[in-house]
Amino acid sequence: MENDELYDDIQEAKTAFVITVLIAVYCFSIIMRSIAVHLEWKVICSSIGFIIVTLVGVWLFIRLIKLHRASKSALEVEDVE
Repeated sequence: MENDELYDDIQEAKTAFVITVLIAVYCFSIIMRSIAVHLEWKVICSSIGFIIVTLVGVWLFIRLIKLHRASKSALEVEDVE
């Protein structure tokens, strides 16, 4: 991958990760509010959404780590040449 592609991919992954974290926080707040007023269906739906968003967030975080490693190795290759 070229450096420009790596940079763009890293920025996209960062943006997507931030959005998933915000959605996860929102789902968690809905879960807490719904538990307080005993709305079981909302707790179940919010929990499912929270789990899905958390899994996507973990996947994005792993992708972000891999992209950072790839960019570091690309920079090291350029320094050697």
